[in-house]
Amino acid sequence: MFIQYAKPYYLSLNRGETARVENKFSHMTGLVFSGTAYLYSVDYNGNKSLLKTIRSGESSGTLYAMFDYYNTLVEIMAGEDCEILFIPPEPMFITEDSLASIQQKILVNMLASQRQVFLQISEHLACLSKRSIKGKFMHLLQIYCRRERSCEVDLPFSRDELANYLAVDRASLSRALGELKKAGIIEFKKSHFKLIETAEYHFD
Repeated sequence: MFIQYAKPYYLSLNRGETARVENKFSHMTGLVFSGTAYLYSVDYNGNKSLLKTIRSGESSGTLYAMFDYYNTLVEIMAGEDCEILFIPPEPMFITEDSLASIQQKILVNMLASQRQVFLQISEHLACLSKRSIKGKFMHLLQIYCRRERSCEVDLPFSRDELANYLAVDRASLSRALGELKKAGIIEFKKSHFKLIETAEYHFD
């Protein structure tokens, strides 16, 4: 019933396809309810920086993931086949008596999602603030290790995605990872990384 009231726009993307969030869609809330999408910022020259990965059902335990970037240079790319609804703000914020309970649940979920978004942005900025590629990567790896309470984690990035996320060149990133491995600081195979434990950094 709420969907009929909201009159959302539906977007379906196959793996690898992209869509630009602009014009009439830029003020809407995007709900990823199936599949995986990558959200990129795009600069004047067309260079992309990965903002975040959005997976259905992963945002703060809610049933959807949410983004609301008011920016004509934001692009969505499907990491796998995905379905997205763009919902105008009015149906969520203008109370309709028969839909009040549903609207309340949506707003609660949105607030929970926003909290997770702010945390992800904070973590991203902390990584980008490091001067060296090694510093950027090590900070990111430690974030995931602390989150999983383990020195072995699977990072949810391919090499290209990881380079985009850290705003570095892929070849330079691969070289930095090789140097960290040679120094005995990390071990890795594809997206599986192991941070070598030290007396100061370990998990019981």
